Amino acid sequence: MIIVIAGANGLIGSAIGARLAAEHTVIGAVRPGAAGPLPLWMGRRVEADASASPEEWRSIVSGADAVINCMGSLQDGWGPLNSLQVVHLRGAEALFDACEQAGVRRVIHFSAIGVDRQQLSDFSRTKRGAEEALATRDLEWVVLRPSVVLGEPVFGASAQFRGLSALPISMVPPDAGALQVVQLDDVVETVQALLHRPDISRRAFDLAGPEQLAFADVVDLYRRWHGWSPARPWRVPRPIMKLAFTFGDFLGTLGWRPALRSNASRELVQGAVGTMLRGGMLLA
Repeated sequence: MIIVIAGANGLIGSAIGARLAAEHTVIGAVRPGAAGPLPLWMGRRVEADASASPEEWRSIVSGADAVINCMGSLQDGWGPLNSLQVVHLRGAEALFDACEQAGVRRVIHFSAIGVDRQQLSDFSRTKRGAEEALATRDLEWVVLRPSVVLGEPVFGASAQFRGLSALPISMVPPDAGALQVVQLDDVVETVQALLHRPDISRRAFDLAGPEQLAFADVVDLYRRWHGWSPARPWRVPRPIMKLAFTFGDFLGTLGWRPALRSNASRELVQGAVGTMLRGGMLLA
C-alpha cells in the first residue's frame, strides 16, 4: 500500500510512519522548513501543511491507497496561517477535498476525545468542525479520538508529564478533570488494524486507556517509572494558575508556544475520558 501521512513529524504521525514503513510505502508530509533530522522510516518527504491548497494536496495524495491526517495543534501559533481554524478545519477540508478529487477512498482522521460531547475551547470546536466536514464527504473515513497520548518519545504530553515528575513536589492543578491516558503503541496498533479493515467505515472511535486517573496520578506513574517515590502533592491556588495561563497567552502573541495557555486550561478542566478501544478489538 501507498500511505500518505499528513503531520508526519508529530508524536502520532512519526510513530505511525515508523510502524507502517516496514510493510508499506509511506509518504510523510511535514511543515515547510520543519526542523529536525529526516526520520529513518520516511522513504519520501514532502513539504505541506494545513495552509496547502486542495490542488497542492492532490499532487501529493494522487495514487495513494490511504491518507492519515495527524495534523493538529493545542494552541494557536504565530501568524494567521497557524491558527487552530486553519490547522484543524481549513487544512483538513483541503486535504479531504484532494482525496475526493484524486480518488483516494480511505481516510483516517485524528480528532480528540470528548469533542462530540463538549466544545469548551477553540481546540475542541475546530476539531469537531473537521469531523462534521469529513462526514459530508464521499469517502471511506474513520475518525479516531485519542485521549492524552503517552509514549517513549519526549514529545507533547509525554514531555510535560516527564518534566513535572522530576519536580520535588507534585503540582495538582485545581478543577483538573480525570484522564484515561492511552499508550502511543495502542494508537499505532489501531491505525494498523484499520488499514486492513475496509468494512469499518464512516465511524468514530474513542481511544482511551482502561482506567480513569487524576492528573497527579499520571505524574506519579512517571515517578514510579523512574524508580522514585511519590512526590508530596501541592494543590496550586487558582489565582496562580490563572496568572500562569494569562502569561502564557501573552507569550503566544509574541510567537512563543508555551504549554500553559487558555485552550490548555479549558481542556484540563474537561479532562479526557471515553470508551476504551484498542487495535485488537477491531479484529474481533
